[in-house]
Amino acid sequence: MSSTFIKTYPELDWLGRADKYEDDIFEIINHIKIFDKFSRDEVQALCRFMHCYAAPRDFLLLKEGDSGDYLLLILTGKVEVTKIIPGGISKKLADVGVGDTLGEMSMIDGQPRFATCTTSIPTDFAVLTRDAFNNVLIQMPRLGNKLLLTLLQATTWRLRETSERLMPEVVPSKHGTSI
Repeated sequence: MSSTFIKTYPELDWLGRADKYEDDIFEIINHIKIFDKFSRDEVQALCRFMHCYAAPRDFLLLKEGDSGDYLLLILTGKVEVTKIIPGGISKKLADVGVGDTLGEMSMIDGQPRFATCTTSIPTDFAVLTRDAFNNVLIQMPRLGNKLLLTLLQATTWRLRETSERLMPEVVPSKHGTSI
């Protein structure tokens, strides 16, 4: 079991290793453009490094500013992502759901969490810790590098979308307007 994660959230229901949910995870990942290049065997291998949990509605999964050494892959449910902006105001950035990842930036760079993520409805998710990710990189370097590139693409896409939403007059639109 991912001990660091469960020590942080002992009140969550541990659903077991992700390979128990391999079929479901493959179906979810298979329908997400950024993950569509992962084969069944690759998903199966990744599942051996993850654990699944269930969280109730209104559960704080990630808190802005906290340290974090894991990412979450949402399997069911919905999560609200918020960010404190100047003036101490909490701004909703997004609602994310099935197939989305959360926390990948902190898992990769070791910096504090960028935003707060709270479940809107009961939510099941898989956890990949930094230690498990490092094991993927060591034991299966091609798969680890493929996952790393995929997470970086997801992160940059999310950063562009968030920047455009927060500063539409400054950030170039994906429709060709630029400064």
